[in-house]
Amino acid sequence: MQSKSRLLDPGIILVGVLLFCAAVVLIWWPTDVYFMGISLAGWLMFSSYAVWFLLAVIYVVWTEKREKAKNDK
Repeated sequence: MQSKSRLLDPGIILVGVLLFCAAVVLIWWPTDVYFMGISLAGWLMFSSYAVWFLLAVIYVVWTEKREKAKNDK
């Protein structure tokens, strides 16, 4: 039985996406850009909650499809 690369695991890929999003916000944090009295980094963090939820849904669907394909073989 041939094992697949761990780097192609949905969890590893989505952790990379999460780290990228967090890095963008943390790199932006020191800048003093404000919108409606709130730092742009704050707005990015707030809007990222929708991204986290979407990534969680993608992870569940992706792993379910992989498990189903694995069981059908």
